[in-house]
Amino acid sequence: MKSYPRWAEVSEALGDKVIASVKIATTLARADLTTYRRAFPVWVAEATERGLASWIHDRLWFHLAVDLDGLPRVELVDHEPTREVWVGLNYRIRIKRHHEDGQVNTYPTQTALEFVTQPDQGFLDGLEQWNLFAGYVWVRDEREIGSAVISLHEGDSVIWEERLDEPEGGSDAGPARPVTPEPKPPTIETPSQEAERRTEDE
Repeated sequence: MKSYPRWAEVSEALGDKVIASVKIATTLARADLTTYRRAFPVWVAEATERGLASWIHDRLWFHLAVDLDGLPRVELVDHEPTREVWVGLNYRIRIKRHHEDGQVNTYPTQTALEFVTQPDQGFLDGLEQWNLFAGYVWVRDEREIGSAVISLHEGDSVIWEERLDEPEGGSDAGPARPVTPEPKPPTIETPSQEAERRTEDE
């Protein structure tokens, strides 16, 4: 019978920084979705579940890649359609939306089926490989991003899932990043406005 690593073992191997990055990326993607919904409510309302999931995936991957870039032992693989995070030699992570029962949807390509099936651990001690999903719980009724989560699956079975605490500071949490100021639209003064401004300046 195949045995699987427990969350305590996995979390220690991934390290605090990787786990924190998943939480922060989820928090920032949630904020992005709020901004998108406020700016274009009709677009979000009309989006298909698949289309909205793809949009969120792009935002989540972007934030995760920024936060993990340059971290020792972490390798980012971004060759569409495959996006993966490798932590050391043992953990391979893909970003996925989780349903509230822990299940994930994946198009049954050969590579997807291979990923969701844990490899037979016939490796030398210390060279085992485990495939994990990281991402968020989708609150379907509200169409909102819920908790960040990391999970281990075997085929259609959820071996375990770990819902991660919100980072301190809530949606404002995250690494400090340079902010590019938004361009201001040009202003055009009518002759009467220009004359009024000159009068005020005098």
